[in-house]
Amino acid sequence: MNPSKKRSLPTAGAEIRTADLSLLDFLKEVSLLPGKVGVFDSIEGLDITGYFRMQGVILLIIENGSCTIEVNMNTYELKKGGIFLAFPGQVLRALKISDDVKTLCVACSTDMLNDLMSQVKDSMQLLLLAKRSPYLQRDRQDFEQVVKSFKHLQEKMQLLHGNPFYYQIIKNQLLSLAFECVGFLYRKNATQQTSNRKEALFNAFLRNVEEHHQKEHSVKFYADMLFVTPKYLSFVVDEISGKGAKQWIDDYIALDAKVLLQSTQMDVQEISDELNFPDVSFFGKFFKRMTGMSPKAFRLKK
Repeated sequence: MNPSKKRSLPTAGAEIRTADLSLLDFLKEVSLLPGKVGVFDSIEGLDITGYFRMQGVILLIIENGSCTIEVNMNTYELKKGGIFLAFPGQVLRALKISDDVKTLCVACSTDMLNDLMSQVKDSMQLLLLAKRSPYLQRDRQDFEQVVKSFKHLQEKMQLLHGNPFYYQIIKNQLLSLAFECVGFLYRKNATQQTSNRKEALFNAFLRNVEEHHQKEHSVKFYADMLFVTPKYLSFVVDEISGKGAKQWIDDYIALDAKVLLQSTQMDVQEISDELNFPDVSFFGKFFKRMTGMSPKAFRLKK
């Protein structure tokens, strides 16, 4: 048998596109609960070139083949038997995809995510755990169970339209699938012992940074939102993640700057304004400190 070939995907040159359920309109086959969730087992018809900013959650189950994706500038090699989660605010790009790839997908809107989280005890800690370890490679038995749960969800969505409890049924099926996947994460991270309160604070900090980093660059802003001192917030963030609060903020800003330079026609002044720097000189110094090169040099590098 010849090994499957991987093809590189082109980078779209326009801008960062929004990844929400409206993208699924282009799929040939999809089970859809409008505004809430889409379930599909083929990406035929879906344009996945370029950068996407997540406006919800997507679960990818790699049934065959492989693909390489970039999430917030971190690269993941997804292989058969793999399970991957991406979350709101993250910037995704597909780099390569094998000719024989078969991906089962569940896409949930932010509204659906919030609804699901409201039903689960310690949901913030579970979300943090999943963000820390977004990719899992499972053995055959575990993986087959996840595939079975996916197909059960897909079948329910296709057959139960008109049932007065349709939404509740689908929500329960989603929770069941989510608990299976997060259960694997618990096994993987069984040795980690971190304060629930500190985890919740760190998770809330990340969510706020994802939402506000383009306009708010100071640790004090996020500390005030969480009713703690900047010193305490910095301590907790460093303890949980090994990276300081200011570094997290700067990394998010630098990521946006890189993506805007690589995938849009905005000039450096416009990007500086978009990211709320006082002037283009200040932005240039920040970018060089973060990347080792000027914005112009970084853009020419591609």
